[in-house]
Amino acid sequence: LAPPRFVAMSRDAWDPEVDDASVPLMGEFKYPVDRPDGPVVCSSRRVSVAGEPGMTKQIMRAAPDDAPSPPAAHATCFVHYDMWQRNETHAEVWSTRRESEPHQLVLGDATSTRDAHEAAVKDSSEGTKETSEGNESALNEGSERVSRIPPPLDARRKHHVALDACLRTMRVGERALFVVPARLAYGDVGSFSFPAVPPSCELVADVELIGAKSAAEQPERRADMLYEERMARVRGHREAGNERYRAGNIVAATNEYQMALSFLTDDMLMQLFGDHLAEANAEKLPAHLNLAACFLAERRFKEAIDQASRALSVDRTSAKGYYRRGRARQALGQDDDARKDLLEALRHSPGGEDAAALRALRELETEDIKAARARKKTFGGLFGHEREEDDDSSSSSSEDDEDEEESEPRRFAEREARSARRSARANKRAAFVRDAEARMNDVDEADANVSSSSKDATGGSSSFVAGGLVSRLFKTLGFGGSR
Repeated sequence: LAPPRFVAMSRDAWDPEVDDASVPLMGEFKYPVDRPDGPVVCSSRRVSVAGEPGMTKQIMRAAPDDAPSPPAAHATCFVHYDMWQRNETHAEVWSTRRESEPHQLVLGDATSTRDAHEAAVKDSSEGTKETSEGNESALNEGSERVSRIPPPLDARRKHHVALDACLRTMRVGERALFVVPARLAYGDVGSFSFPAVPPSCELVADVELIGAKSAAEQPERRADMLYEERMARVRGHREAGNERYRAGNIVAATNEYQMALSFLTDDMLMQLFGDHLAEANAEKLPAHLNLAACFLAERRFKEAIDQASRALSVDRTSAKGYYRRGRARQALGQDDDARKDLLEALRHSPGGEDAAALRALRELETEDIKAARARKKTFGGLFGHEREEDDDSSSSSSEDDEDEEESEPRRFAEREARSARRSARANKRAAFVRDAEARMNDVDEADANVSSSSKDATGGSSSFVAGGLVSRLFKTLGFGGSR
């Protein structure tokens, strides 16, 4: 057989030529080692976007087969995106992922606002030129025309024109990488306020269309919604996410939880207090916890850690928050941090015990023991091994003597009975652990008694943690005594 081929991707593979049909339609994407904060690079085929000269697209993750067509004009789009300058600085322009706050925009609004302003300015300038040598009434008419010019796009929304162009090519669930020409963003002038963008600067945009609602489905803009209307939307998306998660549709569940969070913006939460803030946090907590569960199921461990941490910022006593973050850290090999989180999960579980957390801790301890034994085997020396072999031979000879004293049928019956008892106990323990893990991995509902974010997870009796819990834990795990 021919040896396997290990093909290293060249630098050119991450920057393919536009419309090169030899490049696979779907490739990979990554954050470069020397630029962990982006922009992301992608090896998928780079295609020109029809009707938008200078704009290109690479599919990072395809939409599901049953995803609807691209959203229609005036649809409310739920979007996650990162944008960077396409120059040697790679400076970040905007990021909704960093804040875990998906954006809502009405498709086409930004483009319409920009076009209306530019058309009015052009019309006004032409009218002013015509009346510059006219009579006083003509001059007054020109002044009125200038006063009727609609306001321009706010600097913080200028890149929404680029998002309009991107979203018109996408289906729900799709994630794609775009190169956006300056005319669709900050133009020849650039922006000298926030976000700062130099003149004539192209942008790189990593855009994910999470969901879309037609104008009939969501006729009111988020900014115009009352508090009660926002909370009703949050509950609806969270409950839909729970149904999809339990049905095994993790991708759809993830989208629903992200759409729920898009209504719980920091701007809104900063204006709440008392019962209203408690109600909003009671919805925000399960949304983050459930996203952590989804990302764990998809093996997106870094994102699971981020979502669990955000849940813990809402409630520092959430056992599921610590458990899910601990599991994600364990998967990434961050054993010390994982152990701390799992111990906290135990501390905040009812009665200070939880079978799922105990099992995860036992897995960590088992790995430590295996590593210690491997080190001992490597450095223990030959004499230790010879002694172990002598001990084994002497013990086996004594066992042979004992075997001769007992009858074979009796010994066989005793072994079968012991085996049956052990099997029954093992099955009972396994069922108990499965139930505990199912509870820990199941999605959450809103809890009206969410602790405040100021509650300290490390509060309480340190002697309880250092004494009773740890000693009981190791006794339960079977690691009591010296090793």
